[in-house]
Amino acid sequence: MILYLLPILDAITAAVLMLHTRFGVFPASVVLVHGIYLGVKGMLFAKSDFASKIDVLCSIYIVLVALNIFTSPTVSLIVFIWLVQKAAFALLPIR
Repeated sequence: MILYLLPILDAITAAVLMLHTRFGVFPASVVLVHGIYLGVKGMLFAKSDFASKIDVLCSIYIVLVALNIFTSPTVSLIVFIWLVQKAAFALLPIR
C-alpha cells in the first residue's frame, strides 16, 4: 500500500509546486506542507537511495518557494519533471 502512496504524493507535490509557481493556485501553506513532506521522506531514505538525496534538494527549493525567498520557473520545471518521472517509474510495474 505504501509503495503506491508515496509516488502518488510525489506527483501531487509536483502538481502543487507548478500550479503555485505558474498560476498562484495554492496558498504558501499548502506548498510548505508538501515541501516538508518531501524533505522528511527524503531524509528517511537518504542513506539507502540516491534519489532521496535529490528529493531533499527539491524539498529545500519547495520550502524556499513557499516562503517566497526564491522562485525560478526553470528550477520549478526541473523539480516538476524529476518528481513526476520518479512517481511514474515507481508506479509502473517492471516485468
